[in-house]
Amino acid sequence: MKRFKDFILSLYNHKKHLFMKKLILAFAGLSVIGATAQEVRTDLGRSSEMYTASHADGIPYKTSPHKQSSAVAIGTAPNVYGAGFGPRTNIWANDELNTVCFIHRSDYSTNGDNSSGSLRFDYSVDGGSNWTSNSGPLYNPTTSNNGYPGAARYPNAAIINEDGNTNPLNAHLGIFASTLASTNGVPDPISWGGAAFGSHKMDNTFTHIAVDTTFGHVIVDNVYSDDDYFWGISLHRPDYEIEAYSDTIVVFKGTMDWNTDSMSTELIKAYLPVNKAPIEFTSGWDTTKLIADARIFMADNKTDGYIALMGHDTTIGEGYVLHPYLIKTSNGGDSWGTAFGPNLNSLLDNSSGDSLKDIFNQITGGTWNIGNLAMTSTAGFDLAVDMNGNPHIFGNIFPGEGTDPNTGNGAAGNFGYYPGINLMVDIFTTNNGITWECNVISQIRTFSYEWGVSPNVVTEANRPHISMNSARSKIFYSWFETDTLYSSENEFPDWNCQGYDVIGDSIEGPRSTMGGVAGDRSWGNVADWAFDNGDGTFQLHLTYAPVEDLTTFSALNPIEFKYLGAAYPNNIGLEELERNNFAVSQNFPNPASGITKVAIESVEAADYNMVVVDMTGRLIEMKDLGRLDAGRHIHTVDVTKYASGVYFYTIESAGSKITKKLIVE
Repeated sequence: MKRFKDFILSLYNHKKHLFMKKLILAFAGLSVIGATAQEVRTDLGRSSEMYTASHADGIPYKTSPHKQSSAVAIGTAPNVYGAGFGPRTNIWANDELNTVCFIHRSDYSTNGDNSSGSLRFDYSVDGGSNWTSNSGPLYNPTTSNNGYPGAARYPNAAIINEDGNTNPLNAHLGIFASTLASTNGVPDPISWGGAAFGSHKMDNTFTHIAVDTTFGHVIVDNVYSDDDYFWGISLHRPDYEIEAYSDTIVVFKGTMDWNTDSMSTELIKAYLPVNKAPIEFTSGWDTTKLIADARIFMADNKTDGYIALMGHDTTIGEGYVLHPYLIKTSNGGDSWGTAFGPNLNSLLDNSSGDSLKDIFNQITGGTWNIGNLAMTSTAGFDLAVDMNGNPHIFGNIFPGEGTDPNTGNGAAGNFGYYPGINLMVDIFTTNNGITWECNVISQIRTFSYEWGVSPNVVTEANRPHISMNSARSKIFYSWFETDTLYSSENEFPDWNCQGYDVIGDSIEGPRSTMGGVAGDRSWGNVADWAFDNGDGTFQLHLTYAPVEDLTTFSALNPIEFKYLGAAYPNNIGLEELERNNFAVSQNFPNPASGITKVAIESVEAADYNMVVVDMTGRLIEMKDLGRLDAGRHIHTVDVTKYASGVYFYTIESAGSKITKKLIVE
């Protein structure tokens, strides 16, 4: 019964998107078009590397244990569905506590829980190097089958921490998850209806989680936390058997009482209407509205914030056009304003000055008629609010309704998707939506891939994420994409990242493949917050579930999650990792006059020492760094006792040495 339920769940999630598979579609001969389009190379004011999938040596990256930074095995789950179907807020990083947490469904037969609808979490209190796995349970309903409070699905979590607390185990996880409570009208076995919301102390001593069934929840969306407050959003679907989205988002707002280690909760209605979908796109349960994910993110002041929803817009074309809708709060989410949003057709790329339509025209060699632009629903999107209080929406944009490739196959249908004719774009406003701007981050070459053996198939795409440093002055755009010289489909995705400087309003740093190249970053989720390494780089946090064998993988098989912390920009050399099993960064700052920092990336646990000598080879300092676990480690050097001049530091492990120059002012 459990397997059948999960299979039906998979069908539900993809019912309205079956026409959006890899080679979707409305046009015949699409594979020829895609191949032709991939030969077009344009610069558009940025590095030409941004618009090419090839590498300098012409050799594709392949899955290899010698070409990846070491990932840490963390928790286990009964199947992939808890992390499937687009990006989620299931990993959270707190820089002040140096703590990372990840929530997932429980592999209950191993953990001794009541069902696969129980929830557990994994955490690291040393920045991601060491983990406590499968902690909890934090939700463990005893109900069998479908009924209140219901087995949990698609959990989200964020760390909530009292001001001044420095002990991670005194912090709480804010929890938000769907439950199968059988209360919103969908026939068995997909008996949705519940939304579990509350807090769980990280030392497992206090749990206060309640399940709401008054609003007909299906799959809840994402969460956000800041100090004492925790927010989650769910799309209101009062009777999903006969009616879909009701133009209302339910905002769950939680406030912690640290004296009792409990959370009080308010449920707030936020009106966010979208247009009805064309009749050809309404079938089965999707009877009135065509919508995708929703996101919530608050400004640093905890009073201003935004909700974004991807929905159908009939004011732009008559066919399938998905655009972002937003609403804003100025009182911490207690009330919300009217809907607004961009027209993708009119956006200009800040770097090149070209419109997105012109960029697509250049990509296709000027042979296509580019129609109305749309933002994909299957790949997901992300929302963040920068240091200036401005919202950023990051996702895939492509030519939709009205596009004609002029191949002799007739006019385009309402929607056509083309691998390679696809841009990853950040859209933002600096004046509350009066005008909109955008930055083209990358051209996408591979989009989706159907993982698993039929009938247990899960389709995944690029899963865009936005991360920021705690000051919100640096933004890091992440997505997952296969090297196109290796595959035409997204079956071996790498983790890609591009940085952006908010103060300078500029793309900065190289577009990087994070943590080396592995080709197994499936179902990747990246935390909203990046840690400042203090050496000019920032540590981003990823969880994913690698697939060992594509030919035998089933979406219903138990899976093991992995954590990977990787620095952007990546100043660790892959060549050093391959040659020595470790790599060493240039110290930062350099020249130095006080404290300077050196990053060491270790493929496996090993003993390390450090030697510093001057220009004459005279020994200045020797340190035993001890045994370092696999992963990234930051070592500080106090040079206040050094005379001004040039020095050399050498990191040694297992007979291998790496030496770099250090300048002291």
